[in-house]
Amino acid sequence: MNNKGRVENSIKNSSLGIITQVSNILLGLVVRTFFIYNLDKAYLGVNGLFTNVLTMLSLAEMGVGAAIVYNMYKPIANNDYRQIAKLMNLYKKAYSIIGCIVAAIGICLIPFLKYIIKDNAGIKDLTFIYVLYLANTVSSYFFAYKRSIFSADQRDRVLQLFKLISHIARSALQIAVLIVFKSFTLYLAIQIVLTIIENIVISFFADRCYPFLREYKQEKLTKQERKPIFDNIKALFIYKIGSTALDGTANIIISAFDSVVSVGLLSNYTLITGSVQTLLSQITNALTGSVGNFIAKEKSERHEELLNKITFLNFILYGLVFVGSMAVINPFIALWAGGDYVLDFEIVFIHCLNIYIFGMMNSIWTFRSTMGLFVYGKWRPLISAIVNLVVSIWLAKEIGFIGVLLGTTFTRVVTNVWYDPLIVYKYGLNKKPLRYYLKWLVYLVVCIVDILIVKLFAEFITLTGILAIIVYGVIAIVVFAVSVFALFGRTQELKYFINVVRLMLKKYIKIS
Repeated sequence: MNNKGRVENSIKNSSLGIITQVSNILLGLVVRTFFIYNLDKAYLGVNGLFTNVLTMLSLAEMGVGAAIVYNMYKPIANNDYRQIAKLMNLYKKAYSIIGCIVAAIGICLIPFLKYIIKDNAGIKDLTFIYVLYLANTVSSYFFAYKRSIFSADQRDRVLQLFKLISHIARSALQIAVLIVFKSFTLYLAIQIVLTIIENIVISFFADRCYPFLREYKQEKLTKQERKPIFDNIKALFIYKIGSTALDGTANIIISAFDSVVSVGLLSNYTLITGSVQTLLSQITNALTGSVGNFIAKEKSERHEELLNKITFLNFILYGLVFVGSMAVINPFIALWAGGDYVLDFEIVFIHCLNIYIFGMMNSIWTFRSTMGLFVYGKWRPLISAIVNLVVSIWLAKEIGFIGVLLGTTFTRVVTNVWYDPLIVYKYGLNKKPLRYYLKWLVYLVVCIVDILIVKLFAEFITLTGILAIIVYGVIAIVVFAVSVFALFGRTQELKYFINVVRLMLKKYIKIS
């Protein structure tokens, strides 16, 4: 098993994760560029729509992964190989069943596709395209369960390396297909084949790194051991339905009440912001295993201190992305795809605000998961999903495209932002969350004020093209950095991360 320290593991995992995701962002932009210039604009909308539909289907996973990974932290810390293998055997069986369920439900949805696509813009073979998307989703459930042991063992970097190699191969093949054949179906077929190959390779590598998985492959959990896991899965199932419905319905509503082309326009923004969001998640996800190990070993008095540090780190990361995106994303879209693909400032602001709110909740969700607080507040996401659906559809009818995005913002604020921290503080930390709420609010206000300052600069200095991206980007970074050091320079959190950076630089200089 992995015997390195928590900080070292987090740094290694996040470092390779950042390298991998930067590469993936660049590759994604290159592939999307060939996509835009070789296929009709409506195909972008179809891509975003079907991805959303299948995100909804992922609720069949029922939180099995989170529940089992949580139960792996302690046996991994104690090198209890037999117990780890038992959990992985349960995971394998569960995911095989889930893959079949997703396939069955996905096929049953085919007759209803015509009701969620208001305007197909003349795209042929929509059913066949949907089946390809479904095949890609279903294939991810077989063999993929072995990814979990690397995450629980604080070795996400292994997964990132395989992901990078797979993405390079997939991108090269997809670009070739777009240039030579201009075929969307072949483009999707390549994605399916590479997904399957990547999962098979990871499965074999897991068996090699953890040989006890084969040694104890017949071992099973007792009824008493399975009961708490199934209790958590039941709670997570309800939680999963709600959270998936909240995050996975926007494109469906836009397609049904506006057009599939609008979904395509938003998808270009989502490609960029989503790529950056995934990049940042490499850092936060890399911390999950270490947080789980920390909670399993350290005294409870230190748990809130760690939560404050991770929340502040999320603010630095997602706050900079929020401010920076509002400064450069529209000039970038205009330069990259053309003026016809640019959305209004208000729509972009709400889109980026939703990403910021989601990112700022990562620290709370990490602690909720690693503390095993699955059964508390399990109905909250379901209530959120209902509120989001009702409000988004109503606003879509009243004000159109932007209403769907505002529905998500409203829902997160009134049902998510305050309640999830309450669960962690009440049942995990045994404290009141008031100070957390105040910090969260201050962080948000700082970001909004910074965006207004940068917007004033942009109105005063009118630029276009690459010059606008560079100048506005630098202004955004400077404004955000000044506000952070001016307001939080004396806080324990900022001092801690400055010290971490210093230690990393000293170690790097020493190695060099």
